[in-house]
Amino acid sequence: MLRRIIETVGITILLLFILIVLGAITFSLIEGRNLLDSLYYMITVLTTVGFGDITPQTELGKIHFMITIFLGLALFGYFISSVSSILSEDRLAKLFPGLVGYGVEGEKLRDHVIIIGWNEFASNAYQEATLNGLEAVVLVPSEEQAKTLAREGITTYPGSLDDPKTYEELKMEEARGIILTEPDPTRLIIDILKIRKRVRNTPITVLVYSSELEDILRQAGANFVLNIAEVGGRLLANSVIEPRATHIEIDMLKRGGLDIMEYEVKDNLTGKTMGEVEEEIGSDVLALVRGDEYILKPDRNTRLKQGDRIILMGYSDQMQRDMERLDRKD
Repeated sequence: MLRRIIETVGITILLLFILIVLGAITFSLIEGRNLLDSLYYMITVLTTVGFGDITPQTELGKIHFMITIFLGLALFGYFISSVSSILSEDRLAKLFPGLVGYGVEGEKLRDHVIIIGWNEFASNAYQEATLNGLEAVVLVPSEEQAKTLAREGITTYPGSLDDPKTYEELKMEEARGIILTEPDPTRLIIDILKIRKRVRNTPITVLVYSSELEDILRQAGANFVLNIAEVGGRLLANSVIEPRATHIEIDMLKRGGLDIMEYEVKDNLTGKTMGEVEEEIGSDVLALVRGDEYILKPDRNTRLKQGDRIILMGYSDQMQRDMERLDRKD
């Protein structure tokens, strides 16, 4: 806590010290008082105690008093309010751990994304989630890191996967998905097992740097394993084979405007043909997902079943409007 106070009001403390020292010296010279009396005078003035046993007797001394009051009370008031704010915040954090000052509103979390840890992968995942209109929360191990990220506008929660309260306050069982970007495979497997011990249904997505680990991570409880080496290697090769197409593909991922989204077929579309759906939307249909089967560019006469998922490609805003239109379609 002392470190936080120094970081917040360190300059103010320094300015107060300089004001007290210079004020004591100048008051001593103006009023002919010894330095101890002058230092005593400065401290009683700045703290507004004002016993009145030492008062300025000269006009210059009175001017000195007014300048001291104007500068000193402003600095001293800022120092007191800042320290009080830090102490109050810490007390609230103990009463409501994790939900103070980090942008998390536990009662409003619904259909959200939880990102475990913070690195470049997590940063890009957070940006992509928010660009697509999803609430995203980053779980970090320390309050200091949470506050640093919160100051950048990132919704964070300081907590541990070993603490049952973390799962309750982040509503992990109600989340749309959990993303882990831990580079250490051993730690990654342990984190998956910890989550699966308390969260049964929420999908877990993880990064992997070796295909040898994919099966192990799935056995631990991961639903979707993204092999960075495989994806990155293919993009590297395609950048030489099909540079323009690859540039567009990468640009789609980076910009967040042109995008790919997934829509789950509801009761109102069950029995409709893919052609009827395509006539209602402006986005392109890339694929139909039925169970574990992917049907690329499905035939227009294909009839939809409840639980099918349609993979759309287009501009994010347009796809959001298309999905809202499909939800309302009778």
